[in-house]
Amino acid sequence: MDPMVVLVLTWVTAGVVVAAYIWFVVWRYRAEQRKKAGQATSDSAMSDKIARTVQQAAAKAVVAGSESERLTVPIANPPAAAQGADAAAPEPVAVALTVADAVSGISLPYDLAPLITMASRSAVGDRVAFWTDVAPAAIVGPAFADELERLGYSVSPLDDRTLSATRHRMELVVAIHPDGRGAIVDGQVGFPSVPEFSVVIEVWVP
Repeated sequence: MDPMVVLVLTWVTAGVVVAAYIWFVVWRYRAEQRKKAGQATSDSAMSDKIARTVQQAAAKAVVAGSESERLTVPIANPPAAAQGADAAAPEPVAVALTVADAVSGISLPYDLAPLITMASRSAVGDRVAFWTDVAPAAIVGPAFADELERLGYSVSPLDDRTLSATRHRMELVVAIHPDGRGAIVDGQVGFPSVPEFSVVIEVWVP
């Protein structure tokens, strides 16, 4: 082959490689910027949500004469014979108000960040979601389950992508979406704002 042709092909190949590398660096930079902006907004919203939960619980505690920061419900109604002056008040049991309340103190692994934009899911209570693109679902899911166990939850699988977590009278359902961008919730795209190849951890109160 003509040496000049070889030289031209070499330079063309090098140019393509350099252009591809520059495109990758720019794409990665923009993805990181979007992630940081989304995380800052999501963290602020999550903090506001937790603050509202604490305020609501504190107001309820004042009315009920309790110093607890969680709502309480009686275990059972006292029998009619025990409703006299000496009847003991039913023992209160802590109940999770929201997911933020239920996972207070959690350390989110693998840069999981709260999501604000997500499709609605019917027939569930309070619900939040977290996303990351730094590790696959096979790693992120077990790490999140470990954090729930550290908080005192008993975690058991419902199927290959869904977990149940219980602690006393608190119960959570955790859905792990390996392809967060393509996840479908109630017939629609569940998390349209996450980047491609992102993992989404969805948590709700049944």
